[in-house]
Amino acid sequence: MPSDLADPPTPVAPACNETVAEEAVSLAESLLAESLRITTPAETAQMKRVGQLVQSPQAKSLSMLMTDRLFRSSTAERTARGWRSILMQVSIGKGFGFWDRLQLRVGAAASKYLPATVMTLVRKRLRNEARDVILSAEEPHLTDHLASRHRDGVELNLNQLGEAVLGEEEAAKRLEALLSLLNRPDVDYVSVKISAIFSQINLVAPETTLQAIKERLRLLYRAALPEKKFVNLDMEEYRDLALTVAAFREVLDEPEFKQLSAGLVLQAYLPDSITVQQELTAWAQKRVATGGERIKVRIVKGANLAMETVEAELHDWNPAPHRNKHDTDAGFRRMLEFACQPENTKAVRIGVASHNLFDIALALVLRSKNAVEEAVEIEMLEGMAAPQSRAVREKAGDLLVYAPIVNDADFGSALAYLIRRLDENTSPGNFLASLFSLKPGSKEWEEQKERFLSAWQHRHHVEASPRRLALPESKGKGFHNEPDSDWTQVRHHKALTNAEVSSVTPPEADAVTVDKTLAAAKASQDDWKAAGVAKRAEILRACGDQIAATRFESIALLREEGKKAISEADTEVSEAIDFCRYYAETGMDPQGVHAEPLGTVVVTPPWNFPFAIPCGGVVGALMAGNTVILKPASKSARIGWWLAQQLWEGGVPKEVLHFALPSDRNAGRALIDDNRADAVILTGAYETARMFQRWRPSLKLFAETSGKNALVISALADTELAAKDLIKSAFGHSGQKCSAASLGILEAEVYDDPIFRRQLRDAAASLRVGPSSDPASIVTPVILEPDEKLRRALTQLDEDEQWLLEPEVSEEDPLLWSPGIKLGVKRGSWFHMNECFGPVLGLMRAVDLDEAVAMQNEVDYGLTAGIHSLDEMEITQWKSKVQAGNLYINRGITGAIVQRQPFGGWKKSSIGPGAKAGGPNYVNLFRTCTDLEPAPVEQAREDYQRAWDAHFNIGHDPTALRCESNIFRYRPSHGVILRLVERDERSENLARLAGETTGTPLTISHASEESDEDFAARLPRLAESNEFIRTVNGPPADVVLEASHEAGLNWIDAPMSVSGRLELTRWTREQSVTETMHRYGNKLGGSRAIGETT
Repeated sequence: MPSDLADPPTPVAPACNETVAEEAVSLAESLLAESLRITTPAETAQMKRVGQLVQSPQAKSLSMLMTDRLFRSSTAERTARGWRSILMQVSIGKGFGFWDRLQLRVGAAASKYLPATVMTLVRKRLRNEARDVILSAEEPHLTDHLASRHRDGVELNLNQLGEAVLGEEEAAKRLEALLSLLNRPDVDYVSVKISAIFSQINLVAPETTLQAIKERLRLLYRAALPEKKFVNLDMEEYRDLALTVAAFREVLDEPEFKQLSAGLVLQAYLPDSITVQQELTAWAQKRVATGGERIKVRIVKGANLAMETVEAELHDWNPAPHRNKHDTDAGFRRMLEFACQPENTKAVRIGVASHNLFDIALALVLRSKNAVEEAVEIEMLEGMAAPQSRAVREKAGDLLVYAPIVNDADFGSALAYLIRRLDENTSPGNFLASLFSLKPGSKEWEEQKERFLSAWQHRHHVEASPRRLALPESKGKGFHNEPDSDWTQVRHHKALTNAEVSSVTPPEADAVTVDKTLAAAKASQDDWKAAGVAKRAEILRACGDQIAATRFESIALLREEGKKAISEADTEVSEAIDFCRYYAETGMDPQGVHAEPLGTVVVTPPWNFPFAIPCGGVVGALMAGNTVILKPASKSARIGWWLAQQLWEGGVPKEVLHFALPSDRNAGRALIDDNRADAVILTGAYETARMFQRWRPSLKLFAETSGKNALVISALADTELAAKDLIKSAFGHSGQKCSAASLGILEAEVYDDPIFRRQLRDAAASLRVGPSSDPASIVTPVILEPDEKLRRALTQLDEDEQWLLEPEVSEEDPLLWSPGIKLGVKRGSWFHMNECFGPVLGLMRAVDLDEAVAMQNEVDYGLTAGIHSLDEMEITQWKSKVQAGNLYINRGITGAIVQRQPFGGWKKSSIGPGAKAGGPNYVNLFRTCTDLEPAPVEQAREDYQRAWDAHFNIGHDPTALRCESNIFRYRPSHGVILRLVERDERSENLARLAGETTGTPLTISHASEESDEDFAARLPRLAESNEFIRTVNGPPADVVLEASHEAGLNWIDAPMSVSGRLELTRWTREQSVTETMHRYGNKLGGSRAIGETT
């Protein structure tokens, strides 16, 4: 369960005299000397190779890339091409020996002609390099290895690796494998993470998760009990700490397991572990005092630092681990000192898991001085630093070796462990990485000694409170995203439990009330404009603070009326806060022009994001100086009313922001039809946008509409990660996000892979389906009764389609559907081309990447698109061809965050100029900007080019995360049609100049030469090669607008400006490109882990 741990306890007094550190240093030196004496020539060569990798980041990067990528595709040609691509990216430097460099160069050349032969040899070499680190679980290899280790007096702690545990079927298989190991007479000790035996860990439902974990844990403990075998609970992610400890304690508290000795891991890089260790010890002492068995705590430094840093960065949290390695080392030694006190070892045995000879020596000294040798065990990793292991075993008298095992068929799934070990072996400052050059008295040895002594002195001053409890560390001035709720913390659960849901029924507005609302909004325009941008920004920031203060009340309402899962509701509230603060920061009037608000803006949001999306539209329009009328979706009217109250409470005058819930269709149409509504912001279906345009052709409509979004999965992808991201993208909020992945376009090798299909089905079938009132629910009811499209998608199969997972409707709730996955969706079929907006995913088979991209682009929409591939050449090719506003690489395709991923689509997914919500140009949509004074065209030439070079022709990443690239860029429009009612040579010249600067084709039509009717008749043909129709002096005739709308052209009405920063936004399309920039926390293109310190 989540735990807000208490303040750190008073530091304990040292257990021994002050000579401990000096004795440990002396013993460590002795252990090093002995290990050097017994090192074999083969081990010397291995240490030399490690040393070369440490000294050559390029060599380390190349090794990690090959390890990660050469087991992805089963096709030799694809793998060979990917291998050559890696060798082109990273030079083969002196980090490899002469023969290795020669083999790499010759192999790369030969792979063009003999790919199968060469790649078989390369893969065999990599497997051989890993065979001592990851043991084969196949027979007779495992039996022989266990027998050999037992003869050497080494006990093995086996950790069964395998496929990623994406669903309950795989979790059951992993549990069965562990039970089989425990039934073997030659196995006495196993380790397992809770995430390996339960796939649906859900921090917002800790009690449900805890009960499921306890059920599986009982099975393992029962298997271990008869022969007193040992089950150790591993720890990896910070999120698992409280759950693991709670499950461990609660199951062992049951009478059935009172006589069972079992253990768990505590990671010293977590400040929390110090307090948890002391709490566990106090509990174990009571257990032993009442006749129970001792427990064991295995103390490790922690091997998930990079991924903890990634998670914290993505969520704007403080990283859970200590700030630096020095604090981690100090925490480790503090925990070790506490563990070795005699009164503690009576209840808790200790495992000291480290390859650092100073830490091992310290443990040996402490246990000897305290006469607790039987309670303190040294643990090391299989296949790592073998000479040191032998020296330690000889001195300690015994040794426990942590040994991962994997079936040959699952070797590719063990790559994450292998890469972590490679990184650990070669990270600067790491003891293992220094072993190749360590000798008693050497400079490197003295540096390690000083680090040890410094951390020992610091041990009682190291932080011992959870870092997540603290407020996020200051990031300086400017905009920063609001952190999501951290569900590892009890206070957030309590706040949600105590949140009161607003039950106020919002007032309805008939046609008369709508008329009065429009009049009141118009009457307040001048005063709101006169308030000025600085005052409006101040109010928006206050609104952001108000929404933050009522976060959990908003979540509660989104769950109740919006039927959202807690995690989905939480991120929506964060987005609303971000909109307020971001537009306050970036929405100032543009320089060098006169900015005039449009007037009164009507905001018509959808029901699927009923809080964040209307908030963004409202505050964006307000920042530009407009008065606003918020018309919520009828299915989420209470949420809209609650939002309005929060904004009023934040300081927005009620005469500036009006709320109108139409009582019927006529009242709703009156809001759109009336000329007093100067603009409408719509988020909804494309058909709704077209209906608005038919009602009122001259309406300034800014619409984000539908999406038929696809995630492409290449044969060179990490398919386990791809499956996880595809399921999350398809079924988050029951598939009711406009950005949801409705299609998975799989390269043939992936589509045909039965393992991938099984993983995908397992992951989807394991999602908790239930009401939003259940915190454990992931797939919740759809908001509306399924329409014709969605019902067809959920209940019918077209030609050659079949269910990989057939959706089912709940007997209790006709709106609650389980996930569905279709196989065999054909190119051009109904499901390929139609948006369905519900929990159903279609899978398509593409022969290669070119066909996959063609399938992705063939739909009418272009909202979000994604690809999973580890090959840079494929990614580059995809980015240059795919047609969508938001691109995602090696991650899910939903969850856009303000500023990081400004959101908005291309093609039929967007109507209007196309500036993205949450982006730098959004507020300017709601202003009319004119030059302060007419300037010469030559001045515009200079300003256009300057703006193009400095802003439009480069990518922007203002968030600048280390783990993820978020590039905001501009793409030239397909073409602009300039329609001039009167001759306007200046506008023509500026338009030609803008077209030349951006590379956008320009077509000019003069009303004096081409009648409105003739021009309208020509528009369908012009629309084939153009995106925008531009006017500069007000709307053209309705016949022109009707024809342009029907043809799918986006209308922009704005005077031409000499300001390049302003004008060129109308000649380009915005695009957000998000790419995961790490593998297991290691930065792509580099060798250092994110969060690593030296």
